[in-house]
Amino acid sequence: MRTSVRIWVVVGVSLVLSAWTAAAVLSRASAFVVALPAVGMIWLLVLLDSGYLLGRRWAHRRRRRMTRPRREAWSPAPEIRRPIDYPNVLPRPAGDTPVDQQGRYRATGIRLAVLPALAVMCLTVQTVFLSHGGDLGLGFVLAECLLLVSMVWTVWTSQEPSQPWVTSRIRAELFRREMFLLLAAVGPYLGRTDQEAGQVRDARLSLLAAAGPAELGTFARLSERAPDGAERHWQDAVWLPGDDGVPVTPAGTAEVTEITEITERMRTYLDYRIKRQSLFFELAAGTCERTEDRLGRTAKAAVLAAVAVAVAYAVLLHSGGAGDGPSTTSAVIALLAAGLPPLCNMTLAVQNLFASQRLAASYRETRQELLEHEHTLRRLLAGPADAELAARFRSLAVRVESTLTEELRRWRIIVAKTEFEAGL
Repeated sequence: MRTSVRIWVVVGVSLVLSAWTAAAVLSRASAFVVALPAVGMIWLLVLLDSGYLLGRRWAHRRRRRMTRPRREAWSPAPEIRRPIDYPNVLPRPAGDTPVDQQGRYRATGIRLAVLPALAVMCLTVQTVFLSHGGDLGLGFVLAECLLLVSMVWTVWTSQEPSQPWVTSRIRAELFRREMFLLLAAVGPYLGRTDQEAGQVRDARLSLLAAAGPAELGTFARLSERAPDGAERHWQDAVWLPGDDGVPVTPAGTAEVTEITEITERMRTYLDYRIKRQSLFFELAAGTCERTEDRLGRTAKAAVLAAVAVAVAYAVLLHSGGAGDGPSTTSAVIALLAAGLPPLCNMTLAVQNLFASQRLAASYRETRQELLEHEHTLRRLLAGPADAELAARFRSLAVRVESTLTEELRRWRIIVAKTEFEAGL
């Protein structure tokens, strides 16, 4: 949904709430008064959902501005060939939008984390301020029931809620990996001519475009099954002699040309694969760490506030300040005492939903491994250009792809959920 549409949705529900409130105050009709709390809760949930997605887009643009100098520092030199400048290498086809898939998943999770806190607040308002009953008190009870039914319904009907996001990112990463497998001529492209590599590429990209979650898991493996059923890892295949391995050519013009081509591919792989992915993980880890810090601070502040309010409420009760009828001060303190613990639990539920700490640790570990691979590749570029240069580069490329595939597996384990965990 476009930003302008979301803004108009917020304006529309705000106008509906204002009109409903005016009708309830002016007409005092039971139907309008009873439904007013439910209308207010719906407005709040729409505001929360649209506000999060709008804020997410704003934060994304802000991060892009802040990280522009860091991204510009990565920009490869003009003489470094782009991956799509090599034969058979195609740009990644347009697919799903991972940012939108992630946003929808997290917006639903945040709404589920907020629903129990709102339900407790509705019950507390009715108990503390409207214990005498009446249409408005009945309305808050019905609003609480509506929130709880909505929470249960969402949890039951949203099975595998993270699957669209997970599938989208895995497919995008595998499309990107295919481009660099072609560039390094490893895996299914090892020992192939340009024509054979193009045929294999088309078959694999077609399979990848239509693959489901199970097929994507099989596709991500860095091995091939031989006709006899045995598994052969791409790393082992690099060093096999013959057509499946690296051909040994006699010294001469052909060998010099091949070494020059391999050196160019190594430089492209260094800048566009290793360094670019390293930058991505560096920025992503920083974002996750900042998110974890904000959520942690919010949770601690909610706990401290809940403790302070509980102590104040205990002192008020012990001193008899409530009297025969609760004063406004005691009623507000009671409302805060009941509402702050669910607020703290809500923050913890959102913190678990984002899993920022675990993601940051995974990103940092992957980036460190990529830095080691970068150092190895730089030593290869600075070393002697002998007949085994291609084999050493291809072996390193398989190790790099193994590192990135392992990160993708860890990421899936961290974010994948069979169902939402409501903040109860």
